[in-house]
Amino acid sequence: MKAISINVFQRLSKVVYWQTVICAFLSLFSSNAIGQTPDVSQSGGVLVRNGGGIRGIVAESEDKSTGICSITPTLGGLIQLDAENVKQTTVLRKEQIEYRKFASLQPDSVQAQLKVAKWAADKKLSALADAHYQRVVELDPENAEARRYLQHVKVNGQWVSKKEKREQLGLVRMNGRDVSKQEAELLEKDATNKEATRYWNKEIRALYSNARSGDMSQRDALRSVRNPLALPAVAHYFQSEKDPEGRILLIQVMSSIGTPTALSELGRIALHDPDPDARAAAVEGIYRKRLAADDAIEYFRKSLRSSDEPAEINNAAYALERLMAESAIPDLINALVTYHKRQVFVGTEQTGASFDSSGHISGFSPGPSGKMKTEEVTSPNESVHKALVTIVKAKYPSPVDFGYDVDAWIRWKRGVDQLANFYPRRDR
Repeated sequence: MKAISINVFQRLSKVVYWQTVICAFLSLFSSNAIGQTPDVSQSGGVLVRNGGGIRGIVAESEDKSTGICSITPTLGGLIQLDAENVKQTTVLRKEQIEYRKFASLQPDSVQAQLKVAKWAADKKLSALADAHYQRVVELDPENAEARRYLQHVKVNGQWVSKKEKREQLGLVRMNGRDVSKQEAELLEKDATNKEATRYWNKEIRALYSNARSGDMSQRDALRSVRNPLALPAVAHYFQSEKDPEGRILLIQVMSSIGTPTALSELGRIALHDPDPDARAAAVEGIYRKRLAADDAIEYFRKSLRSSDEPAEINNAAYALERLMAESAIPDLINALVTYHKRQVFVGTEQTGASFDSSGHISGFSPGPSGKMKTEEVTSPNESVHKALVTIVKAKYPSPVDFGYDVDAWIRWKRGVDQLANFYPRRDR
């Protein structure tokens, strides 16, 4: 077809004329039905501003200043358009142009299709390579080369893709490996949780910083946090915080979150934190979660029964008193007086002192006239006694107080509750 050249320097008075020419070429060279816009993103060509488009090979002009867009349409010929009238241009790669020139001339045979497929794969035209290898297996279902490229495998004598095989086995592809659907759901949930955790790290950092600066609205917003994924960030700030007011604020946030993990963290603080105000705030946070009272009571009762540290025993008793745990009365009675083994030095001389990194004595070995001895230390637990008296007064019509007389308390408990037996004594 004879090339048609349009002078791009014509004046506006002739715009209508050129639009008519463009539309003529659209209907002539586009393989789409009339009224449709061709898809030039894969096949190459241009879309024009007044609607429609032309499929073809767009020339890459070395002189961008000419303002001319040259297209060789699919059916041949040449069209030159004013660049101002071009809405979108898709220029084919050199390999794509080469493919269009020779691929359509190849016969529809196994060998010819393999030739085109291998050439397309070598030129990294994967979509085209896939299409021709698919045609090969249509012509020769047992062709090993095509099946290998397409990653097909045999299952029960039938060729299937790896995707189809995974589906038959109930597997899905995730993070470069085949996993069960259940594992995939867990991995997706884990990824979602990690993303949410990163979000909450930033959110808690911002809320806490603003709250500590005196912004009351941010303080209220921090206290209203309920999402369990925020707990790691809150716990992290609590562990590194030295200011008493800030630590109590973070304890209040843990109570607001209120999950079993958050309440366990509060229980740990209630038993072991060196600051009595922090311990009291933790117990108060647990107290406010009445649905968790039974689990919390059991947690503190275990400490009464098993701990060898008087401080921990008394801290547990304080928490049980706040929770008004009547079920803990037997454990409180048994923990009124506890006995603890301690290593003590007996003698007047010592040698072999050892020092820590700060220069303080961290230990020593006994001298010739001294020795280390294990002895039992009796510990009357004041907080245990107070908790016991308070709970009995609240739960029984006739309050009693037998001080630290464990046997008297046991006889009373057996009598009022008609118990034939009692919880075993810690010391027996």
